[in-house]
Amino acid sequence: MDFDFEVAMGRLAEISSLMAKNEISLDESLKLYNEAAGLVGKCEKYLDEAKLVVEQAEMKEDRK
Repeated sequence: MDFDFEVAMGRLAEISSLMAKNEISLDESLKLYNEAAGLVGKCEKYLDEAKLVVEQAEMKEDRK
């Protein structure tokens, strides 16, 4: 399955909202935190790869 950046960002927003309500247990907070940390890592990797694609495209354009 391909990584969907927009879905991941939506889930991060949902997790943030859930944690801000302070209505969940510490155990659930820790699970959500770990999920969010994983999603943030995947989003950062995705953005790094996207930046590389843009930089490579710009280099190709500069060679023309």
